[in-house]
Amino acid sequence: GRDLTARLLLLSAFWTVLYECGRWCRRTCHARTASGKAVDPRSSLALVAGRPTVVSGTVHSALTAAISCGILAAYHANGRGWTWALPGGGRVDLLGVWRGCGLPLSLTYFALDSLYYCLPRRDLIIFVHHVIMVFCHYPVASPAGASLAGAGDADFATWLSIVGYTSEVSTALMNYRWYLINTLEEDWWGFGVTNVLTVAGWAGRVVMFAYLLVAEIVPRRAEYMENGQAFAFSVMVFGHAGIGLLSLYWCLVMTRGGIRSLFTFRKRERR
Repeated sequence: GRDLTARLLLLSAFWTVLYECGRWCRRTCHARTASGKAVDPRSSLALVAGRPTVVSGTVHSALTAAISCGILAAYHANGRGWTWALPGGGRVDLLGVWRGCGLPLSLTYFALDSLYYCLPRRDLIIFVHHVIMVFCHYPVASPAGASLAGAGDADFATWLSIVGYTSEVSTALMNYRWYLINTLEEDWWGFGVTNVLTVAGWAGRVVMFAYLLVAEIVPRRAEYMENGQAFAFSVMVFGHAGIGLLSLYWCLVMTRGGIRSLFTFRKRERR
């Protein structure tokens, strides 16, 4: 509806500002270097200049992880109920919070990140991830779309979406790991802890998406067929399998140096 469209436009503007701030950092850093001024490679300006999309990516992962985890915590604390009763007598629709806040925030990020990062850098893997996420989660932004995606069970489809987004915790950890790699001067125990948590996060994504696919989606195949939603079922299977495989890829990338390398920081030579 109009409210969703307005929200999408407003959030798109929000992400655009963050991306443009990153580009401003790059231009400023290059201008200072060209004029002969020294720029500390560990400064925030230099770090963002070297990776202009890192701020928006970190904000997205942190916010979506916090919202999804918060909703699930409230859901379980409420006796597995989606309506949260407030002390003053008010009520909060937890599914509505996700549809009206969490998903629009994320869908607009994926669209803008594709324009600012994936297409200019020709990063096919991340672009495929973004396309899968938008294609699979956009229907859940409305109750009618969620009902189609869930073979008549809108709550199930929305729950799947919320649970899937808890995996963004690993992305936030990965970006913090990147920050440590670029700012540490010597080994620090916190780096090893961050590394282990990050790898555990990516491994957890693989397990979680495999579980959702095998234990939650596939057993509902008959329901999808009965409701004439074979395409929606295929999207569910393809989406969860695809993100699971991408998560496995990143998990393997992070452990290619061996398990021992996760616990020790080695400063890279700066070019």
